[in-house]
Amino acid sequence: MSAIDLGTMIAFVGLYLKTQQDKATAAEAVGVMKQQIKNLEDKAAHVDTRLDQIDEKLAKVLASNTRLETQLNLLLNHRQGHHLIKTPVSVNN
Repeated sequence: MSAIDLGTMIAFVGLYLKTQQDKATAAEAVGVMKQQIKNLEDKAAHVDTRLDQIDEKLAKVLASNTRLETQLNLLLNHRQGHHLIKTPVSVNN
């Protein structure tokens, strides 16, 4: 066996080992990224749940506000001697 053949074999072994090391490093990086993605998905699900709860509470507050406004209008109309129920005015006007 000549020195070139021996050098070539050592180069191939070195290349093989480096390739295996790169594969292991890449697999580890992919594993870390998958865990980060899972964590972000879990956080997003938690945020979605909290937003749903906030939406429900806001809807209750709006409904309560509407009831209070209606009762206040009825009370004011009753004090002024009006016994008719007026149609609520749109907020957009």
